[in-house]
Amino acid sequence: MRKDRRKFVKQMASLGLLGLAAAGGIYGARYLRDDELKLRPPGAVPEEDFTALCIKCGQCLQVCPYDSILLEDIDGLDGVGTAYIDPFRRGCYLCRLFPCILACPSGALDHEQADIKRVHMGMAVVVNEPACLALYNKPVPDSAIDRIYDHTTVLTEEERRSRRVQHLPGESEKRQLQVDLLLKLERYRGKQCRICVDLCPYEEPEEAIGLVAKGEGLVPEIRHECVGCGACVELCPTQVLNIIPRATYEEVYGTRKG
Repeated sequence: MRKDRRKFVKQMASLGLLGLAAAGGIYGARYLRDDELKLRPPGAVPEEDFTALCIKCGQCLQVCPYDSILLEDIDGLDGVGTAYIDPFRRGCYLCRLFPCILACPSGALDHEQADIKRVHMGMAVVVNEPACLALYNKPVPDSAIDRIYDHTTVLTEEERRSRRVQHLPGESEKRQLQVDLLLKLERYRGKQCRICVDLCPYEEPEEAIGLVAKGEGLVPEIRHECVGCGACVELCPTQVLNIIPRATYEEVYGTRKG
């Protein structure tokens, strides 16, 4: 079964998740139907245990500084109310002390995993390399930065409209963290794109993702310490990347480097 899963995960990586249902046939549809592809918060126990243990309290969502965690709606069927992350809407930024894990009262998020070296959510994959701006040395367009303002819930309507953050008195730590992310992104307007590698939240980002030469440009390379947080997926201007939840480096890439 593990060999079959590894083969399936490799197929997912080569096709991209959007083509999975069509290309994977019955096997792919079963994985989708069973929520095998749902990205869970940091520290999530194995999927079957997670869905059994999660009491749908929403405490992980309430303490998340980046508003990364969502609760499944009616489309989740038996999983309604369980916590998940949609990296295209907001990735996980591996924040200090992992408050989502510490807030979980049921064990669905394992308190023993509240360490960046032990958290493993999945594995990033390159699903649309030809769209990569760095491959053609294209500058980052304004729209790529502007859309992250729409992902940022702590902003005022004026900030969101003007695409410019303001320093407000008595700012919460949550606002400071999210505004800091926007300010880092602003550096890339009209500049060469290195967003996926420079803004990777892993403590040693070069061990999780890098840029390697291809032709006259550069392309992202996923490395063995990637934990599948999805930050690169959210921030990528052209949807070059995606996450395979719960997949390991070995399953996706065959061998462990380093």
